[in-house]
Amino acid sequence: MTIANNIRPYQKELILQVCELKDLFLFGIDLTDDDGNDFPETMYDFYIRSAQEWLEAELGGLQLTERSIESEVHDYYLNDYVAYNFIKLFRYPVNEVSLVQIQFPLATNVLTFDPTWYRIESVGAQVQLVPTQGTFSSILLSQGGNFLPLLYQGLQNVPALFRVTYKAGFKKDQIPTLLKEIVGKRASMGPLNIAGDLIAGAGIAAKSLSLDGLSQSISTTASATNAGYGARILTYQKEIEEQMKHLKQYYLGLQMCVA
Repeated sequence: MTIANNIRPYQKELILQVCELKDLFLFGIDLTDDDGNDFPETMYDFYIRSAQEWLEAELGGLQLTERSIESEVHDYYLNDYVAYNFIKLFRYPVNEVSLVQIQFPLATNVLTFDPTWYRIESVGAQVQLVPTQGTFSSILLSQGGNFLPLLYQGLQNVPALFRVTYKAGFKKDQIPTLLKEIVGKRASMGPLNIAGDLIAGAGIAAKSLSLDGLSQSISTTASATNAGYGARILTYQKEIEEQMKHLKQYYLGLQMCVA
């Protein structure tokens, strides 16, 4: 699957199997309806996919599964260009950069940089161009000096000048366990809410039965404002909140902007 520009893709590939979700995060829960029918598999698929998309959005560009990004558009900034053409890509971790091009505004000519110049920082989603031969000035002159007039004219930035094609995301067998754990906890909240409502029957918090002087009553923690498995849901929420602090420090670092 390829991704154009910065469009977030519909997540088809799940990093957690339904059986793993049940065994690791829903163990001990009755996952059936009032008639004893198992919850549908589509329910678990939906919540796993939703959890993955939530995590990718929270970690600003994280790509859980490997994807190819075609011709991602980036602006030209003079200060970044003279610093070995520093470009911050939209998605990470970056596995491979296959193409870096310049598409001049209102022009048909395209300049393609030598792939041996590419220098990649995977988690930081950074790519820079370091000439493998000659002097640094060769990166400014490029082919026939086409790019030199932009520098001479004193232009500080040019919108949508660069096109980058690359692969980003974790390979299937290399997804960090902590990321899978957060997806599992987040995905389990939907089934837990539904199962909690059905502990004593749909919409029932307590029930009693009496026959010939004998009586039996059952009360649950379910109420009009609380699900039957609310305690486990709250525990998962607290754990996710704490784990996300560490993940954001690692993957995003200090976020700042100098105007």
